Amino acid sequence: MQFETMQQRFDHAGAVLVGNPLKRDGEFRIYGYQANVHTVEVEQVIKGGIGAGPVRVASMPATCGQSYPDGDPLDTSARQLLFLTEQNGEWFTMTPGQGTAPFPAGTPLPFKIP
Repeated sequence: MQFETMQQRFDHAGAVLVGNPLKRDGEFRIYGYQANVHTVEVEQVIKGGIGAGPVRVASMPATCGQSYPDGDPLDTSARQLLFLTEQNGEWFTMTPGQGTAPFPAGTPLPFKIP
């Protein structure tokens, strides 16, 4: 699934947060592919039922060929917007390529909150 706008990402996500990936924290299988799991320090929950503090987030892998052909988007310590979905009790980035977006401090939100 491809989203044309950040608003579409926000509307489709089960949870949206601002956070910083801290470290890799294991692996999880989804759709037959290995997904890297990261601990993310939550700065702000914008949408959804995620509590304060660190949360485990699996980085949704591509489901054809290599899991992360362009690199794992959570292999960074930079502040990110995370667009998440929950499956089987685990939080995942919504899509392999559109589940995160760089979000430097001072940047306005790129979507409207209803």
